[in-house]
Amino acid sequence: MNRPRACALALLALLIPWSTPADTLTIAPPAPGSLAFARYIASIHRRDPFRESGPVAVMIEASLPSLRRESRLLAIRDTNESERSEYKVLDSQGDAMVTEEVIAPYLAEQKEVEDLPLSSVIVTPANYDFRFMGETGTDGASAVVFRIVPKKKREGLIRGELWIDSATGVAVVQAGYFVKTSSTSIRRISMVRDTKLQNGSPCSRITRVAVETRRAGRGYLTITEFPPAAIRAAALAGE
Repeated sequence: MNRPRACALALLALLIPWSTPADTLTIAPPAPGSLAFARYIASIHRRDPFRESGPVAVMIEASLPSLRRESRLLAIRDTNESERSEYKVLDSQGDAMVTEEVIAPYLAEQKEVEDLPLSSVIVTPANYDFRFMGETGTDGASAVVFRIVPKKKREGLIRGELWIDSATGVAVVQAGYFVKTSSTSIRRISMVRDTKLQNGSPCSRITRVAVETRRAGRGYLTITEFPPAAIRAAALAGE
């Protein structure tokens, strides 16, 4: 036996007395929220029902409260050959100014984010620091709450909170503000995204957005999305 290895074994013998019974050794309990977090990491690698499962119905309601103007847009979002979103507008109502100053810049910003590599914007430890904040209840289920802080200030990243459903690992709430925007007409974007689950799977998603525009003041959007499975279920229920 060489000298360095002998010294290491001797030190180990001093640190762990031979008289300690094996059955008294204990394993540290998992960190709070670690099981739900592991399920979340597994869930984000599954097919996104709002992006990768076919056309999605999208309702966008927008307003400029200071000007008392509103607009609404109903569209079908699908993925083209380059895997980018395309919108087919089915109906548009309300004030054109709201569409131009609030809806269009927000969708343009989302397109810029979508053009970035997914690995650079996805909410994982590679891009964010996570801090466990506690547990809460949402829609009759349990969720764990993490504070999320981007490791770098770049487009597509949000500083805020992530709520993870304890049973499925699905992100049911994401709230915060974008740390950087590329739009020349928008100063700041804050959002709260609420995903509803049915039988453990996402059935709808509502995103509430506050947009600080440079010309028209503060605007608000409510974006409601229904994945194909939910649309089919609703159609069958109406038959």
